[in-house]
Amino acid sequence: MLMRTAEGYWFENLIYEQLIRIAEKTDTIKKIVRKGADVPKHREKIRLGVNGIYSAEKGDIRVRGNGQDLAEVDLLLFDKDKQVVFSEIVTSPADLKDLEAEIIYKKKLFGYMFNQEHVGFILFSSVDISGTQVVRRLVADPDNAYIGTHECEVMKSCLKGLRITSIPTHPEKNPVLIPCETLKIRDFDYKKLHDDALTKLFFAMDHDMSPDQYFSDPSVSPLVKKVICGGLYPSAIKALITNYGLRVKSEILDADSLQENYSRVILAVDFPEMSPVIYLKPKKQRTYLKMVPSKTGGFKYERPTPSRVGFYLWLEATKPAIGAERALSILEYCSTPLKDCRDGIAECLLPGTTVPKHHYHPRKKRK
Repeated sequence: MLMRTAEGYWFENLIYEQLIRIAEKTDTIKKIVRKGADVPKHREKIRLGVNGIYSAEKGDIRVRGNGQDLAEVDLLLFDKDKQVVFSEIVTSPADLKDLEAEIIYKKKLFGYMFNQEHVGFILFSSVDISGTQVVRRLVADPDNAYIGTHECEVMKSCLKGLRITSIPTHPEKNPVLIPCETLKIRDFDYKKLHDDALTKLFFAMDHDMSPDQYFSDPSVSPLVKKVICGGLYPSAIKALITNYGLRVKSEILDADSLQENYSRVILAVDFPEMSPVIYLKPKKQRTYLKMVPSKTGGFKYERPTPSRVGFYLWLEATKPAIGAERALSILEYCSTPLKDCRDGIAECLLPGTTVPKHHYHPRKKRK
């Protein structure tokens, strides 16, 4: 895995350097956004309220919304018409997983930020993936291009060893290169887009609207990938444990173990899957455990959310806001499988909790 990652970085930087040489000789490429060692050492610190394009620790190009990483691209450039084009680089067919959905989202994101109706995309690959359905669908769009190269092993065999007398300590000075922080983009407040989407979600639930009707609302921004509904009050946590259940690896949490080992429980919903996510904050740890729906019912542990990412700060700033009734209605709206329950949510509810009167039941046929 480490070898594949190193090879990917090597191939990525090789393509980057080749594009710089092309831009120096032709006017096909006007500008290329700096990355890697060409990025100054100063980095924008991760904090809430940050929106735009920034360089990450290793010089990667990332788009942030309220401090959260919304997208990362391997290369970003501008063509002869000064239109933005982004590129992705793959070295294995396994890299195609989720690639198509990511490209669609990034096209919407850059189209919004640069006020472009069409956004160009180039896929570079060191393995032949031209026959895959994903690539065939991509190249069917005239705004996209696929470029295949020799395999990395073949290209590396052509390299000659050179004695390096000194290592450059300053970024390359090249008029073709521009820092991402200087790009002129459309101002946007991602937190506001998020809050508007959350308000509309609650409205859709309370007015018996389906998820399709919700996403068709033009006031719901397609840039919002996830809404944080809020922290759960004790009543909501108890309802969650009783009706759905939480499993962290081999441990099944009950109300006592949850209270003893975890300080916060936050409910969110992923878009466009309309899939619920639970975030647990272990006591005395700077991390959140991401819990996703299990096919057998309830929630299972997927992965940690470390403190070094902007989304962690967003979770830390989230206050308790969700009671038992609202939490259960959100989970039912998302078609979350119940724990050991085959006869519907009403028979599994805690005493005193009910499904809201105006509630959407996605599994029922409607006249």
